Order: sequence, then structure tokens, then C-alpha cells
Amino acid sequence: MKITKKQLRRIIKEEKSRLLKEDKYADAVGSSFSGDSPGKSKDDHHWPRVDWKGVEELTDKWIDMEEKSWDKGDTSMNPDTKSDKDAQTYWNDQVEACAMDMEAEMLLRIRRVALRTMKEFSQKLIEGEYS
Repeated sequence: MKITKKQLRRIIKEEKSRLLKEDKYADAVGSSFSGDSPGKSKDDHHWPRVDWKGVEELTDKWIDMEEKSWDKGDTSMNPDTKSDKDAQTYWNDQVEACAMDMEAEMLLRIRRVALRTMKEFSQKLIEGEYS
């Protein structure tokens, strides 16, 4: 049975969503957000997490943009060894693979920034800056 790239992306998104709901993925990356040790002290907050659905939409738009950027005259996208059709298919496959890595990296970076910001503002509250 063959599946299309779009079907594969949908399956991967569904699986990722399921893992996020089970909080396994979030726990696996949670300790690496700030560089803290994996162990938690009794003073640690239980930092909230959300599903960053906007990243998926942004990635999909990026994929569309990159696929449309294919230029048969650009030798980096269309080597002489491939037909135009094969080269464009190869380019689209590269874009898809890149997008998967980019989406995962964006999620990690956004979570790191969000956690740092929450910690920063929690500290400001503790220090009385909002009294």
C-alpha cells in the first residue's frame, strides 16, 4: 500500500498530537528548556504547556512557498542529471523532509522562550515589581 506525502504528514501530525496530549513529548523536552538539571526541587513550578498549533500552519505555508520557488533554471534545484519533473519531485521531497525538522525545532525553541519568559515574570512577581 502506498501513501502520499500529505497522508504521511497527516499521520505524523496526528501521532504528535496524541503524544502531546499524553504529555510524554512535553516531559521529554521539558527538562532541557532552560538547561536545568532533570531533577526538580520542591520549589519548582509546574509550568503550563500548550499545543502550538500555529507552528503547523506556519510550516505548511512555508512548504507551499518553498515548493512554489522551484526554478528549472536553478542548478541547485534542477541538476542536469534529472528531468524537470523528477527534479521538481526531488525538490518537493527535500522541502518536506526539511519542514519536518524545522517544525520540531521551532516547537522546541518556542517552548524554551516561553518557559524563560514565564520564569522571568514569576521572578518579577516574587520581587514585588507588580505591587
